[in-house]
Amino acid sequence: MKIIVLGAGLMGATTAYELAARGHEVDVFEKREGAGLETSYANGGQLSACEVAPWAGTEIPGEVLRWMGDPKAPFRMRIKADPDQWLWLMRFLLRCRPGARESRIVPNLTLALHGRARMDAIAAGLEARGEGFDFDERQQGILRIYREQAYLDQALHELSPMNDAGLTQLRLTAEECLAIEPALAPAFQRGEIQGGIHCPGDRSGDAHKYAKNIAAAAEKSGARFHYGATAERLVTRGRTVQGVVIDGAFHEADGVVLAAGVGSAALSKAAGVRIPVYPVKGYSVTIPAPDTLAPEVSVSDETRKVVVSRLGDRLRSAGQAEVGGYDLTLEMPRARSVLNALCDLYPQVNPELGEKDANVEFWCGLRPMTPDGSPIIDRVPRYDNLVLNTGHGTLGWTLCAGSASLAADLVEERQPAVKADDFSLSRFHKI
Repeated sequence: MKIIVLGAGLMGATTAYELAARGHEVDVFEKREGAGLETSYANGGQLSACEVAPWAGTEIPGEVLRWMGDPKAPFRMRIKADPDQWLWLMRFLLRCRPGARESRIVPNLTLALHGRARMDAIAAGLEARGEGFDFDERQQGILRIYREQAYLDQALHELSPMNDAGLTQLRLTAEECLAIEPALAPAFQRGEIQGGIHCPGDRSGDAHKYAKNIAAAAEKSGARFHYGATAERLVTRGRTVQGVVIDGAFHEADGVVLAAGVGSAALSKAAGVRIPVYPVKGYSVTIPAPDTLAPEVSVSDETRKVVVSRLGDRLRSAGQAEVGGYDLTLEMPRARSVLNALCDLYPQVNPELGEKDANVEFWCGLRPMTPDGSPIIDRVPRYDNLVLNTGHGTLGWTLCAGSASLAADLVEERQPAVKADDFSLSRFHKI
């Protein structure tokens, strides 16, 4: 089949690889000048099956009120004159009820574990052909640390269903956290670690490097990538998407995969399909790793609300969540708060680093997020040949390989390896 994939981030590039490897004729259209330059560019680096629990929870409304008015707060809402935002927020708040978060953990985890296996299979296949690639991967697990016992207890409550679904997680004392990551010594000495949870099977790596390399691998399998190409609208007739208008020119296809991140909502809406995907802005900072006591293990600091990953000779810290529309303005106070959290956790990092330092890269990006914290991967009921692969939020890096595999299965109408209904668009019709 002749397939058009819209978007060359992690989702689009990996989906293109899956489809090209299966023998399809694939054209990928991406508005940016290369692969992985939007949400995938500078995320936290975690391939974190242990972090698949959705954001929406019973504690969120109280925390939003507590953080209101704080320009550096980890979570911020900026209300717009935008009905799509209001509807998304209403659905999000409805998910902040007992049991709602737990209902999405196992589906997300199943997709994450499938993605981990699929990523390993892709790597093995490429290496067998002499096409292996590096993306600063570290297979040392992910360590979550907690200052407050209450938050640790809540996380421990979620271990059983995740472990039952096939994920190994270990409860650790503060001393055991330090043994896994000696760079946490300053935080340990200040008494800031009550305990932690280690997921030894999790990993970290540079998502942007992966996106570039998987796009190159897709090209070697026959996929064609068209950069600087803006998708304007889907062309439909009856129950069929006939193709896509790209920069004024019509491109015909037997099927279309919409993997355009935060741009997916507008493209689908113009074709009469409303999807509850809305941007949530996040920030990151990338700096050189310190010469002494440099962190090696990817850490989630559940108190400071940041993640820190070692990417080669660099450290990256990421955090913040802002529901405020499509604005990509990098607000330095919020960006600086991520750097401050990193320096506070690891004081061996140079505290004099600032926005004018050439070795510091501040970044912000828009995560395409659904209200319930699970992506939408579905063959659209209205059209027989339109597949959605979007709405992954903070889990795009973790779920990309599993999502691409599922999306390719839906294109081919074959039985998928995971339960497709868990990620259907129709689940939002019940809200």
